[in-house]
Amino acid sequence: MNSWRKSLLVFAQVLLAAMVLQGCSSGLKGIPEMPADAAEYRAGAGDKIRIAVQDLTAADGEYEVDDSGSISLPLVKAIPVDGLTLREIESKVEAAYLQAGILNQPVVSVQPVELRPFYVMGEVNQPGEFKYRQGMTVLAALSAAGGYTYRAKTGEVAITRTIQGQEVTTRADEDTRILPGDRIRVLERWF
Repeated sequence: MNSWRKSLLVFAQVLLAAMVLQGCSSGLKGIPEMPADAAEYRAGAGDKIRIAVQDLTAADGEYEVDDSGSISLPLVKAIPVDGLTLREIESKVEAAYLQAGILNQPVVSVQPVELRPFYVMGEVNQPGEFKYRQGMTVLAALSAAGGYTYRAKTGEVAITRTIQGQEVTTRADEDTRILPGDRIRVLERWF
């Protein structure tokens, strides 16, 4: 065999080994890490929130964020709340009652009642949809899904989350806080 063919054979073997090793990776290398500030709850369609308006008991009650991302309140109609924090919703409701001339100094309190479920898929024992609880971490979510399978790449997962109307997939570890609507994927390890 001449040197050109030997070189080509060695190159092909190195390329094949690199491809095999790439296939053995977790698949999370190219995915950015979850930013620390992405763990703040933001309202989304399907969430139920409790609103209390001081001096206006007609507005007190539970409201569900509809598919358009709005809630409908008495006397001020629909208020868009999709993607807002609880404090931002309070400010928006206060502004709506102030602008409508219904209250001079509205004081509003907003609390979560029932939030969107989260989903766990991939290499867990019981993948599916789960009820969200405040302060949950990836580890708690994985525990709800029956834990890792024997084939799972442990310690790191991919989370898909809607941020400012865009689907974003990031890498996270077991201590990362999850949010309602998150989709957690546990990948398979190869070796």
